[in-house]
Amino acid sequence: MNSTIINKNIKRTFSSSRKKEKEQFNFWITSTYIALLSLICMLLLYYVWILNVNATKGYNIRELEIEKKNLLMEKELLDVKIAELESLSTILKDDDLQNMETIQEPKYLVVKDDVQYVYND
Repeated sequence: MNSTIINKNIKRTFSSSRKKEKEQFNFWITSTYIALLSLICMLLLYYVWILNVNATKGYNIRELEIEKKNLLMEKELLDVKIAELESLSTILKDDDLQNMETIQEPKYLVVKDDVQYVYND
């Protein structure tokens, strides 16, 4: 038989160590590329999530500042109303004050520091 014909029919399963190293190197490059790409995607999603959280908090803060401003305005209006109701002219105009009786002989409770309570009769 012819030697060239026999060699053509045999399947070669032989692979060199350089070929194996090159395949491993290509595998590590591909897996590193995929890992880095997935890490970048995860960081991008995290960045978008953080932006969303900050925007939501900013919106809530603005709403609370508006509510605080409105409550302070309402408090000032109530303080003005209280001052108006506590004014001397309003108290003197009260009908219940006109119907009160004057006290003839008042009794006082005198309170002093470092002294027991004394009741004057």
